[in-house]
Amino acid sequence: MRSLDKRCLGMLAVLLGAQLALWVVRPAPGSSIALPMERIPLRIADWRGRDLGPFDRVTLNMLRPDAYLNREYVGADGLPAHLAIICGHRKTTFHSPGFCLLGGGWNITDKSRLQFRPLGGGPITVNRFLLNREGAEAVVLYYYLAGHHRATASWVAHQAYLAWDRAHRQRAVGALVRLTVPVESDPSAATRRGIDLLRLLHPSLVSALSI
Repeated sequence: MRSLDKRCLGMLAVLLGAQLALWVVRPAPGSSIALPMERIPLRIADWRGRDLGPFDRVTLNMLRPDAYLNREYVGADGLPAHLAIICGHRKTTFHSPGFCLLGGGWNITDKSRLQFRPLGGGPITVNRFLLNREGAEAVVLYYYLAGHHRATASWVAHQAYLAWDRAHRQRAVGALVRLTVPVESDPSAATRRGIDLLRLLHPSLVSALSI
């Protein structure tokens, strides 16, 4: 009888755990969240930006973001960098950029992680891809932001942060930050340019996303 009770308790624990997991990761309500993306400056230090308009309809239908930014910045050296920010409260909004980059014809020739220290903040780890397509090269730097200024290079950790917020009835909203820098001759130089821009922009990203 005692072993039967233990089995029943074990099954009950599994059922309760499954129910809790479903509740935590359930889709968020359909209503969108307004985010003040205009707080991200067009001009910062030696960088000058311009908005590039909406993403394509396929991307928007797939990710269903609450807000996004599609912008090009040009440094004092005249070289560009493309900033894409996808933010929202739905699980479908967040993905690894590796999938869409491969779909766009890019080959990922190198993967790594590195850190940068934003103005007035602690170190943040980001993913770095080196891409090649028909002889052209580019560096992609990306990371995720979640509530309470939590930044991570891990998609899994990002989803865990959002699940924690939902479980504690807090505002579960996050963002994917992706910066693409064309390689002129040296991938290391392109990486440094990208890190310089992210270091400057990160505080305004946090402010704009209100997270």
